[in-house]
Amino acid sequence: MKHLVTALTVFAAAALAVSCDKDTISPEELFNDGSKLAKTTIHTKSDDPEDLVTTFVKPVVYRTSDLEGQSWFCANSGGKMVYDMFMLSIYFDSIDKLQVGDTLKVNRFLFSFFASSDSNAHTHSFGGKITLADKGEDYVILRFHKVSFNCSFGNYVTDGYLYCTLQDEVPSILAY
Repeated sequence: MKHLVTALTVFAAAALAVSCDKDTISPEELFNDGSKLAKTTIHTKSDDPEDLVTTFVKPVVYRTSDLEGQSWFCANSGGKMVYDMFMLSIYFDSIDKLQVGDTLKVNRFLFSFFASSDSNAHTHSFGGKITLADKGEDYVILRFHKVSFNCSFGNYVTDGYLYCTLQDEVPSILAY
């Protein structure tokens, strides 16, 4: 009997923890609580012990891309120094087929410092996961779960919710 009570207590605690850690959020909730907005923490390989924090500027998800059946997320940091001026590009299964709460199946990934002359200032790999927190007709909210990127400049970790505009297709000026 003692084991049954212990097992039920553990199960109830686990269920409560899962229900309290929801991955969904509405635009209103996100804009009213700025602490939930996605932020990227930068730990550079310089001698400066202080981590920097930045955000993405004008993130966009395109329903269709140059890859059939793939949506495309693209954003940059808007930084002014070479180590905080980066972009993130992610191709994933069609946003129209994803449900709120689904994890994005990333097919192509690029984290890059476009103002750098260092050929190692990019990566095609990451740690963590990205889920769909909400979507509407003209927006998508992505949840970055401690998504980490490492390259020659240092370690970068994005965590939180990111509101993105949703557009139908990539403008011809951006298409390959």
